[in-house]
Amino acid sequence: MTLTIRDRRHQVANCIAQGEHPRIVDIAAATGLPKSSVQRHQKGIERSAHYAESSFWETAVGAAWLVRLVVAVVYHFGIQQGVGAESLSRFFKAIHIERHVGISPSALRSLKGRLHETIAAYAVAQSEHCQPTPGQGICVGADETFFDLPILVLIELASGFIFTEVKSARRTYQSWSAQLQSWWQESQWTCHFLVSDGARALVKLALSGIGCASVPDLFHAMRALGRPLGGPLARAVNQAQKQVEKQSEKLAKTTNVVKRQACEEQLAEALEKQQQREQNQQTYRNALATISICVHPFTLASSQRQSPGDLPTALADPLSVLAGLATDNNSKAVDKAIATFEGQIPDLENGIQAWWQWASQALAMETTDLETQNWVLTAMLPWVYWTQQAKKTRQPELKRHYQEAASAAFEGLIEHSFTERIDDLQHNHWQHWCLAMAAKYQRTSSAVEGRNGYLSQRHHVTRGFSEQSLKTLTTIHNFDLRRADGTTAAQRLFGYQFPDLFEWVLGQTTDLPMPRMSNKAHQLKPSYAETFPA
Repeated sequence: MTLTIRDRRHQVANCIAQGEHPRIVDIAAATGLPKSSVQRHQKGIERSAHYAESSFWETAVGAAWLVRLVVAVVYHFGIQQGVGAESLSRFFKAIHIERHVGISPSALRSLKGRLHETIAAYAVAQSEHCQPTPGQGICVGADETFFDLPILVLIELASGFIFTEVKSARRTYQSWSAQLQSWWQESQWTCHFLVSDGARALVKLALSGIGCASVPDLFHAMRALGRPLGGPLARAVNQAQKQVEKQSEKLAKTTNVVKRQACEEQLAEALEKQQQREQNQQTYRNALATISICVHPFTLASSQRQSPGDLPTALADPLSVLAGLATDNNSKAVDKAIATFEGQIPDLENGIQAWWQWASQALAMETTDLETQNWVLTAMLPWVYWTQQAKKTRQPELKRHYQEAASAAFEGLIEHSFTERIDDLQHNHWQHWCLAMAAKYQRTSSAVEGRNGYLSQRHHVTRGFSEQSLKTLTTIHNFDLRRADGTTAAQRLFGYQFPDLFEWVLGQTTDLPMPRMSNKAHQLKPSYAETFPA
């Protein structure tokens, strides 16, 4: 094996450490290096031994840790966070390693380029394990984010695995369809639905390109539904509060009995108006919460399966309430928003039914026993689903509703006659199956929106993406970023324990650039205190 310059230098350093003032000829004999090389390395070691900790970096343990330090900083901050080479160079100089590693901006850019290539090699090496099992089901979300060129992002929503993240001059159906060739064509995936903001290209991608249900993003749909009402109602409440404060101040300053009586009447009228507007705002919020509660595979009240036709009936009342909150100024906008939302209800219902079909098919592959299937779908799955929803939501009122539904479903599970006949091992198996199945119902493309937000931040920091850097970020997202349970997106989707990406990259990076400094540069510059003594 060919030794690097750093390896030869460590050999010399070890020989120096083992003996008292060893001669060059002795070191050369022990290491097998020419005497001229020993002398050169010896001088280099002397020049580097400037700080108290310098000797540590010349040992085998210190050198290995130094490689880990530099690679970790460049990987996590230079590549993932977009910190520039100049900033990294200043940091490395601040921790006194400039005499042991090449830390100039150009050297760090070169190292970053090597890490990009190594990460790309990792993706290639793991590609054989990124294959679906026959008929494996997925649900995907798609959207575009706009910079110098649009970036098309398509993510498997349950796992968070990115299938597509590429720059494209256009965002048409043809552009999206071209990206399917890398993962969809001739694959064994079964895509059940695609969640999007309803762009025509994405709807066509779902129906024609992938051949699955197109589900509108509930977040976008409800945001559009509430836009004509939310702002005006909030402004009305704010105006009423200011009017109450104004009348209260006026009453406090008035001493005349007659005028005080008039002020009290005006204050009472302002308070009544404030109360009415606050009530209207609360009614608006309750209606939106009811809509959110309705769009689930189970009914909240009974945890029964949502059947075709149930969703339009359940949404009729809250939509009617929202229509009643319209005023003369915004009635047309409210009617238009409600009509648009009503047009999306069939597609929302299609998403629910597609998930139920998915669950039924997946369960039939697990067991052919009809009694077990019925118990899982009607008793175990509702409890697991509502428990999961209660953990996910941050809105206190929705969390309370979901917790109540989970408690009721748990009571139904305990009372079910089949539950007593299931042993602990089977119970745990079906609970884990239900957890995985419940996670596959996705009604928003929030994972895509979150990715777009990260890309926006990175684009701003680094002033754009190269094709290589974008592929690297995709690989890091799929194989390195972890959820609270410690799993990566690739692990969740493919069920395979992939090697740690950073450790794999570190194992492939055996050497760091050496510092290039002239003899004059090695001479210490005087400090400020020495130059300008007090």
